[in-house]
Amino acid sequence: MAYRIDTRAVAQKLDAVKFQNLPDLIIDQCLTGCANELSAIADMVLSGAVALPSETLAMPKKKFEPRPVTVTSTAARVAYTALVNSISDSLGPRSRDEGNRQKHESFTARNESNYIVEFDIVSFYEYVDHGILSQQLLSHTLNSEAVQKLRRVLLSVSKGNRGLPQLLSASDHLSDVYIGTLERRLARDGYPTVRFADDFKAACPDWETANVIIERAAEYARELGLVLSSEKTVIKKRATIMSEEEAKARFINNYHEKSASTQLVNTFLWSRYDDLIEEAETLRDREAMEPTMWSLVDDWHRLVKSVAPEDSFRVDVLYRPLLSKALGLLEEHDERLPDEVLQEIVFKHPLFLIPVCDYVSARVVTHAPLEDPWQTLHTLVNMGRQSPWAKLWLLDSVARTNIRKSNSWHYVPVMNWVDQQVSDRHEVVRAQAAWAASCHERLSESALMDLYTHASPLSQHALAACMGKQQGFGKGIVQSVKQDGPLNRKAFEWAENGKTSTS
Repeated sequence: MAYRIDTRAVAQKLDAVKFQNLPDLIIDQCLTGCANELSAIADMVLSGAVALPSETLAMPKKKFEPRPVTVTSTAARVAYTALVNSISDSLGPRSRDEGNRQKHESFTARNESNYIVEFDIVSFYEYVDHGILSQQLLSHTLNSEAVQKLRRVLLSVSKGNRGLPQLLSASDHLSDVYIGTLERRLARDGYPTVRFADDFKAACPDWETANVIIERAAEYARELGLVLSSEKTVIKKRATIMSEEEAKARFINNYHEKSASTQLVNTFLWSRYDDLIEEAETLRDREAMEPTMWSLVDDWHRLVKSVAPEDSFRVDVLYRPLLSKALGLLEEHDERLPDEVLQEIVFKHPLFLIPVCDYVSARVVTHAPLEDPWQTLHTLVNMGRQSPWAKLWLLDSVARTNIRKSNSWHYVPVMNWVDQQVSDRHEVVRAQAAWAASCHERLSESALMDLYTHASPLSQHALAACMGKQQGFGKGIVQSVKQDGPLNRKAFEWAENGKTSTS
């Protein structure tokens, strides 16, 4: 079957290969405008002529164990994404398409059955069987050549016969193909079912049928090499769920009445995920909502500090879904959230480091030079539990912050922390730290050359960008690095010419 893998189209716009829930990594950012070079390398990856450099980082999850994230080179992700794109029209719908999350969240309200079953899969992406996936893809596409190439790429990334690279949209589509088998079998059994990613809801008339659904789902999942999450498999009466939703609506309306702001109950829908479903039309009234959000964050902080740690989860049942959005809505507020509050948010919810970093960066723009962002960054970098994922977000914030460097005593401790990350055991973290250091003109030539000596193609071009950003390195060293490959030269020129977002 004739088909075309258009690596150049993907390489021209790198958004599709960037990692979800990671900052714009320098290993990708500095390759803007390198479509020809990336496409050529990606084609070699697909032919098997070039290896796929990669490393695995730990990222926090909402609950339970850390999520392993395999970071591959930009060119490898271009190859992978282009390959999946070449067969995507035959793979069926994507569960993450616009509107599907709302359908998933509103399933209970729309269905009048007496019971709702909820379940999802333990470490889903890690246990996708390449053999089973290949057979499914063959059935969908009738394209054995593309499927063989894809299996070879997955084997190179996962170092085994199981697993999909996480935080990539291409993997999301493949995962829908894989888990869609379970969804369709439940539907054929006559159970109304809705799915978003690997989160399922099914409706049924009674408790006995609910247990049958769980048993069948467990059997069907096992045939795919998957296991239902015991912590997230629940049976609830529809009336109970509706009562809980009404309680949440009353919770929001209480804040609405306090501040006389926009009717917030129509603004937010709760989600099991770490963001909220928004109605943009209502969100325009930012100023009216700011007092409500300020009060909400203040109340949350007071409550979590007043209860025992083991009881704090009860507080978060209502507050957690709103905290992230509150941070966004308070970015332009006249008053700044105290550092102890931001620290507590990150401590209780490590994934909320993303909106906290966005909050800090946004206020650099909206409230400079009235506020000192280095004070907040100093607080955050001094926290424990710094996963590689957290370090990447903090380093990105440091690189993007370029004010009050001379009149904040917090600046030097933060930069000392950056210097320590240059020696981190993860190559991607080292590259991001080198970029942050070069943005503040404190990367030494000896440190840079030591980094480059131990770097793989995963980050060599990023270190060339650090040279172009900071300048002042020896001519001989600069030439040797620039001549070490076309990506190095392009990355150096990108930074040298001031095309960075941190200039």
